[in-house]
Amino acid sequence: MTDSPTRPARRFWQPLVRVLTALEMTIGVLCLFTIFVLVLFQALQRYLPIAQVAWTGEVSRFGLVWLTFSAAGILITTRGHIALEIVDAARSQLFVRVVQAFAMLVVAAVACMLVVEAIELIDSQGILKSAVLRIPMSWVYIPVLIGVVSTAIRSLIQAVQIALTGPIFSEFDEDAEVAP
Repeated sequence: MTDSPTRPARRFWQPLVRVLTALEMTIGVLCLFTIFVLVLFQALQRYLPIAQVAWTGEVSRFGLVWLTFSAAGILITTRGHIALEIVDAARSQLFVRVVQAFAMLVVAAVACMLVVEAIELIDSQGILKSAVLRIPMSWVYIPVLIGVVSTAIRSLIQAVQIALTGPIFSEFDEDAEVAP
């Protein structure tokens, strides 16, 4: 089967990216649900005559960290990360391409530095235990490592894609009214 000129060639990594995105999104949703339930339970504990459960706060904090880093890679792929879209309005497509590719390279560099730090935390924090659950703190940093590796890889791919195919522009409704 050959690709028609109107349909772009299907990349071999697209199914893998979809699976990884679904996995990261599932982790993020589970973390968000867990945080919601545990924080609600913490609030109820204050007003109900039941025994206090200390581990709910610790799991909520860990869940927030895991949610943050699991979603970072997805934001790169979906262009949901913070961006200066004012540059997208420049007249020169080459300028916009260079700026967007450079921005993705900066994100990749920061993510690579975070990978190094996450590896060091996993290596050095195994002796410490969490305050309530008593799990090794190195376990807490494993999801962080996975998230920053995903961010680094996705931002490098995005930088190459922008450099080769051109800038990516935000989709917005031109008919939408702007509030004064």
